Amino acid sequence: MKDLYRCLDAYSPEMLEGLARAWHAELPRAESHDQATSLAEAMLAPGALDALISALSPAAREALAAVVAEGGTVPGHRFALRHGPIRRLGPSRLAREEPWVRPANAAEELYYRGLIVRTYGTIDEHYGEVFAVPDQILARLPPMEPPSERLAGHEVPLPARVRSDGAAMIEDILAVLAHIRQQHVAPQRDAGDSPHVPPIPIAHVDLGSRLLGEREPDRLDLLRCLVWRLKLVHESRGALRPTPRARAWLRLDDVRRHHAVVLAWRDDPHWDELERMPAIRQEDPGRGYNLVPARRALLEFLARYGGAWRALDGVIADLKRDRSDYLRLDGDYDSWHLRDTATGAYLSGFEAWDRVEGALASFLFTHSLRQLGVVEIGEDAEGQPTAMRLTTLGEALLTKRHTPDGTPQDGQAPPATIDDDMVIAIPVAGTMYERYQLERFANWLGQDGVARYAITEDSIWRSYNTGVKTDQIDHFLRRTTGDRIPDVLARNLLAWGGRFGRATMRHAVLLQTVDEATMKQIRSRPELRRLLGELMGPTTCLVEVRHADAVLERLKAMGIWPRLVGGGPRDD
Repeated sequence: MKDLYRCLDAYSPEMLEGLARAWHAELPRAESHDQATSLAEAMLAPGALDALISALSPAAREALAAVVAEGGTVPGHRFALRHGPIRRLGPSRLAREEPWVRPANAAEELYYRGLIVRTYGTIDEHYGEVFAVPDQILARLPPMEPPSERLAGHEVPLPARVRSDGAAMIEDILAVLAHIRQQHVAPQRDAGDSPHVPPIPIAHVDLGSRLLGEREPDRLDLLRCLVWRLKLVHESRGALRPTPRARAWLRLDDVRRHHAVVLAWRDDPHWDELERMPAIRQEDPGRGYNLVPARRALLEFLARYGGAWRALDGVIADLKRDRSDYLRLDGDYDSWHLRDTATGAYLSGFEAWDRVEGALASFLFTHSLRQLGVVEIGEDAEGQPTAMRLTTLGEALLTKRHTPDGTPQDGQAPPATIDDDMVIAIPVAGTMYERYQLERFANWLGQDGVARYAITEDSIWRSYNTGVKTDQIDHFLRRTTGDRIPDVLARNLLAWGGRFGRATMRHAVLLQTVDEATMKQIRSRPELRRLLGELMGPTTCLVEVRHADAVLERLKAMGIWPRLVGGGPRDD
């Protein structure tokens, strides 16, 4: 809250005299406090404010409208970059230059007429100098038209080439979850990794042709970071497993599921696109910068454009004009230690904006936001990015207008069909959880608007070995197809189920002792006996692989240090 009386009371006599001249008011011969009170009353007199505003230049009215549009307070550096800096003039210069008569720019025109004041405060992530309209002035301002945007990012025709990822990132997360559920994926951490680094091996994210999106390293790294940050997998008994949260995420409607992924990227303090830009080198390797506020500001900025194609360089020009501080909200363009990779020169000062903020925005548009399905990128015939637009989904996310999720409603036809070749076809929209279930017992063949899966004896056998029975599969397929499954499939499920399990193969560790007494000593311990498998002889027993490390630790605690041979636990 900026009280007009208190603000004026802090001004020098010279400043008060200048403001009085601007408002055509007479100051009494009195103490400065009484002069400030008298001036405030004159400024709030009926008709005085309207008369002053009508005399403002168009640029000053637009600057005032911009402050009002932001609630009456704006960061000082952002306001100065767009409307000009306000000189700090001492008493002599104030008397000599009379800035209320000859302001240097729109910002000075407002400041030296008392319509804005300079102070300190917090706005979102910014703390520092701010410009504010005093409360009493703000409450009495006549209706003001919002500042014209004059977008440099003008609409352009459909580009020669369009790069659009759509929902590829979300579909690839589904692929990774299905893969991790079906495979024994051990967590992997390299020496020196910080706790926020996902322990998901990149080999179990790079699934080849199973992925719909690009397989370039940065995107694969983002993919595994999203899986981990969304808490869709966790470590359990030495392996990675999908979490209950994964099932909840898969059951969301398409827009909310996509929204959760975009928010996970936006709010990740450890994901640093600056580190991934080849033209910029950070002076302090590994320091990293928290880009969460920048990503938040950029998404808010993008919401203005709607779904039309816009010139990419024009959008960045708009960003420079209206939100030049999106990356460094404090307006400090000197303290970040960034260098040009090619020349080694420091990238400091606002003059480096195009090579830092502008380049980062372009990178975010053409990489992260495209890969997340928020924007599409238009390219010229040589493949250079020239245009961009919000996707339908991106527009829904940024404007918070959710679209229907496409999930079949009661009474509608069931989504899945199965042909006589035992190939399942299911629409992609609104069926992600059902497709996640299908991946347990069917082989993914491909997808566009419809996903296709093949049921084979081998795929059913693999699911049987994860605990899924053929009668469960039959029930699921009848539910998702409205009880329309081919007779050949029903017969095959029955026949295959009868053949599975007639023999058993398992991974196990063989524990052998030098004599029967040692084996009896080991098996006499309750905490060990429950971890041991069946006896194969008086000196030999089986140990399931999942219990091998625990058995080893307990044997060592007893003073029995086994010799590890072949595939024994921790046999490196």
